[in-house]
This record gives sequence, structure tokens and C-alpha cells, in this order.
Amino acid sequence: MKYILHAISFLCILTTVASCDKFTDVHAEYTKGGEIIYAVKPDSIAFIAGKERLLMRLWMINGQNIKELIVLWNSRQDSIVLPVKFKPGRDSLEVMLNGLEEKAYSFDVYAMDNFGNRSLTYTQFGATYGAGYATSLQNRRIKGTSLTETEGLIEWFSPAENMIFNEVKFVNRRGTDTVVRFPSTSFSVEIDAPGNTPFQFRSLYIPEAESIDTFTTAWGSNSLPEYFTFDRSGWSVHSVSDEKPSDGGGKGTLIDGDLKSYWHSEWDPNKPLPHWAIVDMATVKNVAYFTVYRRSGSTDTKTVELYVGNTSDPNGAWTLAGKSTFTSGDQMNISNTGNAAGRYLKIYLPDSNRPPFTSVAEIYAFGK
Repeated sequence: MKYILHAISFLCILTTVASCDKFTDVHAEYTKGGEIIYAVKPDSIAFIAGKERLLMRLWMINGQNIKELIVLWNSRQDSIVLPVKFKPGRDSLEVMLNGLEEKAYSFDVYAMDNFGNRSLTYTQFGATYGAGYATSLQNRRIKGTSLTETEGLIEWFSPAENMIFNEVKFVNRRGTDTVVRFPSTSFSVEIDAPGNTPFQFRSLYIPEAESIDTFTTAWGSNSLPEYFTFDRSGWSVHSVSDEKPSDGGGKGTLIDGDLKSYWHSEWDPNKPLPHWAIVDMATVKNVAYFTVYRRSGSTDTKTVELYVGNTSDPNGAWTLAGKSTFTSGDQMNISNTGNAAGRYLKIYLPDSNRPPFTSVAEIYAFGK
């Protein structure tokens, strides 16, 4: 029995030795000339898109023995050798690759150390952009333009993908060439410019979320409206020659924004023409023109004279801004041909198509 056990043990040992010899034979081919030593491989690499160029951003861990990096692209037909010197621990470098055709690239990168050892290859991808991409870009569309007493307003439709900024170029109220840049997340921009000011606009894009170059569209052209409507929220009707509040609503209706209400003179033949109303415009105004609405469906009001001054006294010093006569319809524009400026506006009604009755629904003032 003991003989049988010794025989079995001996056979097991022979089998193990034979197996080890076969395992060694498998690796023998790869260890000819000694063990292969590799240099430290780059930890991570990114290629940041640009205009016919790329920024290579590379990180290395414990690469203090690395002396150069080799970067290959275009199926390894193009390459660059970069002498480097890394610090112990985690270190990085950035290298610009210029003069690259607009397309997608595959890069192979490996390191060489001070002892002539080469690292394993790190493969990464990147893309450059150029004229082809630029011609695909469009200016952001303008939704509308408007004007106030102090500024112009430009409103925009939603931005296109990868649009980051918009720019508006114009000459401001002081005669200075001005460029305003604002983020694409904004849907309106205010510019310090008077009415009828031409302006140019363009959009700025980046092709990828992190890009070293910005692409711009060609300048487009537009202009602000010629006129703006003065804000009447701070205005008040100071006084009138007479009124019939029960008919139309009284003097305050001259600036209430409702064409259905109106200021009407007294229903009294003993209240003769002319009739007048004085509006306090809160501050001195330079008005380009006025729009006057008479009572809808009534032709009583005939001639309207407008005066501007810095007094609320109806008999004080006034400058004639302009006058006109209704011939048809309920709306009439009166230009400030006298270039009158002032805080107070006097509406003077010297005649009537049905004396002595007159009525005015609304008056607006426009600047530029």
C-alpha cells in the first residue's frame, strides 16, 4: 500500500514540473533579450478645438524621467516631437498644434524616458474648424426695435446652438463709436442712441463647449425707429378753459389712453371760443410731432394750435409749435415746426365746425 502511495506522489510531481515547463515556453518568446520596461504612459489627454488649430492638454503622473513626447496624426504621416520636463506627482502641459486642415483627427501619443524606454500609446480624438464652419453660421434674428426718451431697445429671437454672444455697433448720443456685447441668454439690449440711428449687429459662436477660438458672423445692418412715444405716466392736465365732465369724462381724459373718453367744452353758448387746455409734461420736452384725436364720430373740433412753454399761465409766454385743421377722420399729426421746447403744452382751439363746441379725445407726443 505504501508503495502505491509513493508512486502516485511521484507521478504528480512529474506532471507539475511538465506543466511549469510548458507555461515558461509560452512567455519565452516575449522575454528574449530580457524583460521589457515601459516608460510612464500619459495619464490623460484632451484636444481642444480651434480655428485650424488644436490645443493639446496632457496630464502625466510621476513623469519626472520623461524627456520627450511624440504626437502622430494623419495615419502617422505627420508628427511632432516635444521635449518635456515633468515634476514629480501629477503635472501637465499645454501645446498648440497650428496649421491643421479643418477636419476630425485621430492622434497617437507616446512618451520616451531618459533611459530610452517608450511608453504605451495613448489614442485620442479632436477636430478643427475653419471657413466651412464659419459659412454655416447665421446672425441672430431681430424680433423688433423700439425707442424711448432715453434709449433704443432691440429685441431678439432665440439664439442658435453654440451661440455665446451678440454684439451691436452704433454711434451713441455723444457721437462716440460704441460696441455693446451681451450674452446670448439675453433677449433684449438697450443702446444709448437717438431715433433713426443705424446700427450693425453680429453673433459669436464656439464650435464646441470648450473651444480656444470664437467665430463671428458678418455684420448685419438695421436701424432704430425714427420716433418714440413719450411716456405720459407722469403727465397731468393742469387746467382748462372750461369743461363738461358729465359728457366724455373731463379734462383728465386728454391723456388717459382711451379714445372713447374725451374732454368736451361746456354746453353753454355763453362759453365762447376759443377753448384751451394746459398739460404738464413733468419735464422739459423736445417734441418732434404730436398726434391729436378728436371725439370719435364728432366733427365739432376744427383747428388745433399747439404751444409749448415753461409756464402754466394760459396768458404767459408760449411758443407756437405747430397747427393744423381737421378735414376728415378723427386723427391728425402736427409737426413741431417751431422747434419749441418746454415743460407745458397748451392745446388751443380757436374755431369749431359747430361753434362754440369742441372736444378732444387724446393727445400724444413723439420724440426722436
